[in-house]
Amino acid sequence: MTPRSSTDPRAPLADVVALAALAWVAAATLHEGMGHGLACTAMGGDPTNWSTFHFGCNQEAMPLWGGRIVAAAGTAVNVILAALGWLVWRGSGSLRGRLAGWIVFALNGLTTFGYLVFSAVFGIGDWNGRGVMAGVTDPGLVRVALAVVGIAGYYAVVRLAAGMLSRVLNGEGVAAQARRCAVIVWMTTGVISLAAALAAGSDWRSTIGASIGVALGGNAGLLSMGRFVKPTAAASATTLSPSWLLRVAAIVGTVAFVAILGPGIAL
Repeated sequence: MTPRSSTDPRAPLADVVALAALAWVAAATLHEGMGHGLACTAMGGDPTNWSTFHFGCNQEAMPLWGGRIVAAAGTAVNVILAALGWLVWRGSGSLRGRLAGWIVFALNGLTTFGYLVFSAVFGIGDWNGRGVMAGVTDPGLVRVALAVVGIAGYYAVVRLAAGMLSRVLNGEGVAAQARRCAVIVWMTTGVISLAAALAAGSDWRSTIGASIGVALGGNAGLLSMGRFVKPTAAASATTLSPSWLLRVAAIVGTVAFVAILGPGIAL
């Protein structure tokens, strides 16, 4: 039998896809449901509908500051998830746990700061003039500040995530492993988002926005991970065996995300 090359992936491709799918589905679902949804109810709003990338909230009886809290609550959930991902990566004694922690941290960290950049530059997302920035006296200055914070934070997440990945991978081809792993995660988020947009029956602009803008655009920082990873003695040489339970959970979660939340749920 030919010895396993050091540049081969240490986790089966299907398992990386499964971890990425579960992390992305959880991030999107909790961003809308736990973030915007709970904030809407807490601020006295009336929840109307819940879908993959939108939570409807009637804010007629809500003060301006309440609407801002509802808009910011989704990003707050991503911050919490990113922190939990980092804690899992730091505390897990298994390769699968550390890989899962890295994926959760990277996706939610990039989403957090990517939202700031998108809202500042394109005027879309939760931090635009109809969301967190609603009613501000100097929107131009606020947008510049959001862009600066977003770009700086995004770069910091990329560098930190690359360092985390360096301590998960092992071997002389660590940069190639990192690029392969990151591209798999990136493509998985795009495919799932595109499927959810198509399930919603949206027009092509909404479909492109959901699949490319939210997923492939917001998570594009994954594609630069290979530039910053470095071999480290702290990495384990363990190779994962396939996990069919993980793969089944990912399939069930993704199908539910696309088939149920894709078309949306009336509340």
